[in-house]
Amino acid sequence: MNPLIQELQKAFPGWQARPVEEALDDTLLVLRSNLTGYYARTGEPAPTRENLLEDCGALPPGRSLADKAFLLLYRQGKPAAVLDFVAGYPTPETGYIGLLILDSALQGQGSGQELLTALKDWAHSNGFIRLELGCYETNNPGLAFWRKMGFAEIRRTFRKGADGKERALLSLAKSLDKNF
Repeated sequence: MNPLIQELQKAFPGWQARPVEEALDDTLLVLRSNLTGYYARTGEPAPTRENLLEDCGALPPGRSLADKAFLLLYRQGKPAAVLDFVAGYPTPETGYIGLLILDSALQGQGSGQELLTALKDWAHSNGFIRLELGCYETNNPGLAFWRKMGFAEIRRTFRKGADGKERALLSLAKSLDKNF
């Protein structure tokens, strides 16, 4: 098993983590709970087994599967969240959050903050100095969450969704100095 996945599986106290490719159906439950939320707001294609399997191997330039952890997180034995994390992107000292999404029934209860805090602690203790991610401007709840967690916009691009509409995709970053 990928050492990064093994490390991250231990980073979330009170949660159990499995690689997404070993838990496709449970992962789809979490993602599909967000069809009228995240997916409707962003124009991203609805999750299917096929596009989920594609995402398991999707990598940014210069990264390998050894740099990626795509995890389904369980809470009290139930599928609860999905995390896609890439180490060393876009710079060697940066951790990239490709996706952090909770089952819609768990949103707004502090679970996202709990997971992000554990991820920040792990990243900081493993030498990363910053976290980066992309968030659609139309994803108001997601954008509010990331800003509340101290992430700031560093650039903006535009991306066409599966629905054909163009949306602003904001790149957000947070420094992991000792006061994070």
